[in-house]
Amino acid sequence: MHPVFLRIGSLAEIHAATATGPLARGRRVIARTGRGIELGEVIGPCGNSRAISDSSVTIVRATTQEDELLIRRLDRHKRQAVEACRTALAESGSPACLLDVDQIFDGGTLVMHFLGPVDDIAASVTKAVAEKYESIVRSRHFAKLLSDGCGPDCGTAEGGGCGTSCSGCAIAAACK
Repeated sequence: MHPVFLRIGSLAEIHAATATGPLARGRRVIARTGRGIELGEVIGPCGNSRAISDSSVTIVRATTQEDELLIRRLDRHKRQAVEACRTALAESGSPACLLDVDQIFDGGTLVMHFLGPVDDIAASVTKAVAEKYESIVRSRHFAKLLSDGCGPDCGTAEGGGCGTSCSGCAIAAACK
């Protein structure tokens, strides 16, 4: 195992993680976190074994060209969701201030970050915007393939590596 530090999310949270192989600084990766499958960026090696043993973050794989295309699509929809939410909050008279949004890589979840308290109006506005966004980008089949590949732990050492379960594995190319 190769321990690294990852930068994840719009707030640039730093997490210790493990990878199956060495990864260069700046490399974008798909990681499994407590929130789901997320995009991360390697910021350097981690020599702290305690940080790794306490970490719940694992690197699934490095991003592929297909992932980068999907990331651009998700970013476009995310920007639209942020602007729609900010506009709706201003029009409703809510004092809530939306800072930014994290999107989970499968497109099924938005995590909204606010400055200060969130009132009932802001809660209902953000719920409506999130539901609209998620209905646009969500693909349950894609999310399942992204998470599982051709079976649980596909592409990991526990699952026997890539391509061992089926020849049509959705993530086989990324694992090679």
